[in-house]
Amino acid sequence: MVDRKAGAKGKKAMVMQAILCVLCILIGAFYPTMVDWSKTAVERWAQSNGKSVEWQEARAYPFSPVSVVLIDDAFQLSIALCFVARKTGLRSLWSDKSLVLKMLPLGAIYAIGELLTLRSVQKGSGPVYVVIANMKLVVAALMSRAFFGRSVSMPWLHWFELVLISLAAAAYTLLEAGSLGTSWRWEGAWMALAKSSLVAFSSVFCEHTYKSNPFHLTLTLQAFWGLVTAVLLIAVSFSGLAFPSIAMELHDVDGGLSIFGGGSKHPLCASAAHAECELWLSRLRTIPEAGQYCNCLSARGWDTYTCFTVLADLSNAVSSALVFRQLSAVAKYVCRALSAVPMYVFYCVVGRIAFRFQTFAVVLYLCFQVSMYTKQRHKIAEVAAAKEEASWVKEYEAAAAHGSDKRS
Repeated sequence: MVDRKAGAKGKKAMVMQAILCVLCILIGAFYPTMVDWSKTAVERWAQSNGKSVEWQEARAYPFSPVSVVLIDDAFQLSIALCFVARKTGLRSLWSDKSLVLKMLPLGAIYAIGELLTLRSVQKGSGPVYVVIANMKLVVAALMSRAFFGRSVSMPWLHWFELVLISLAAAAYTLLEAGSLGTSWRWEGAWMALAKSSLVAFSSVFCEHTYKSNPFHLTLTLQAFWGLVTAVLLIAVSFSGLAFPSIAMELHDVDGGLSIFGGGSKHPLCASAAHAECELWLSRLRTIPEAGQYCNCLSARGWDTYTCFTVLADLSNAVSSALVFRQLSAVAKYVCRALSAVPMYVFYCVVGRIAFRFQTFAVVLYLCFQVSMYTKQRHKIAEVAAAKEEASWVKEYEAAAAHGSDKRS
């Protein structure tokens, strides 16, 4: 009877883990897809290769990415403050000053990570971002080895697996670059790699802060410091010290300061400024040097899809934290890695990218390799923990036996 109850409980737990894994996969695919779908404007430019000029176009954000980060963090903080006020009171946020200071770098990393995600999808695509995001395993291993030395050393086979993960991510990126041709922009891949590095840094050095403190407090403080970081980035940009493109993006068509009406620094395609540029280009007697000329945007400012992006980011932040607290570390990484598969298939079905068996095979292999590496690393960690516990028990028993001998 006891065995039957234990078996039923085990099956129920397994079903719950499977449901959470599916939810984790959907979360991993939904947010970057929604961000990619918010590129509702069209950017046009004259592409010169030094011999001829050809007009090209690509999908683009009509909004400023930093405005989305600002509103999203403000929205998250408002909801989190209401939750904290009802559960433990707002004073609990500042009761542990060390936690407030510990969450400062994590909030900054979160805000910068959001901005890098938006920039990555802006310059690249959702699938490229999701695939390169798996590089966080490689970066985390390198950081652990560099900062903690041999205490976190791995067998050479695991390093070889990390090399294979890197090669698979690079192969997918190169295949995408080849299929898109001149419209491909490497900035998207580099920014996705930068975001992976930030995630790896927080997992190596700061994961204990999330796990050892109340969930609602860490989430609220993260949103608070994230909002402060976004405001500081905007302030620094307007002061002229750094990041000039942020200040340029936060202006509307008439040149006035606007969060919701801002967008790309390029003029509208229907504007007089763009018409002048086209006229200048047409009057040139020689082909201009290789590069882009007369960039313009078809629309500027927030629209419905931008609001959906903010809601998607909010749901991603909250649901990811809740799901990951229930899933094991292995399931977390494996399920997130698997999100690349349904996302690639979805993009092919709706016609955003052309299905290529070679590319799909690389995606499947990458998911498989990430899953194998994660499972093996977790198994080694469990064995090491078991050895440490057994050693402690032996030492305790030896100490107890020595004490009893003394008493006798």
